[in-house]
Amino acid sequence: MSLYIGDIKMVNLISPELNDLMNKQIVEELRSAYIYLGMAAWAEEQGLKGLAAFMKIHAESEEYIHAQKFVNYIIETGGKVEYGTIEKVTTNYQNVETVLKEAIKHEEHITSKIKALMDLATDRKEYYALDLLNWFIQEQIEEENLFTDLYTSFELSGKNLGVWDHYVKHPD
Repeated sequence: MSLYIGDIKMVNLISPELNDLMNKQIVEELRSAYIYLGMAAWAEEQGLKGLAAFMKIHAESEEYIHAQKFVNYIIETGGKVEYGTIEKVTTNYQNVETVLKEAIKHEEHITSKIKALMDLATDRKEYYALDLLNWFIQEQIEEENLFTDLYTSFELSGKNLGVWDHYVKHPD
């Protein structure tokens, strides 16, 4: 798709392939927010207010913002934003350990998606995207460490929910 201003054809700085993959990543990021909100709902139902607050803050202060960064980039480079469908997420978990392991697994999934974007941008020599994607690579290191540290603190507490949940804080 080309943008015209009067008779002047503006050059797109994003290829259709990268545009498409970034649109899919927007859905991934918004789905991440849904996943963490689902985990927060489960935690709230279990009386785990610390974990519930942690997950809510993470959904709102991280995942939505990540999606918006892709939206802004697509628009700024002359692409087309398309919002896909977000799959239903669960609000049923067996226990806290399951929640934390699922969060870690999910962040590893997101890291693989960011790496695929980086691979495509590099292969297609879309250098404009590299700053954004490098930011996301660093962000994913933080995200994976955040949830791994949360799981480690749970284990170190002896999996004592009362004590552990009381001290869970999101480093927003």
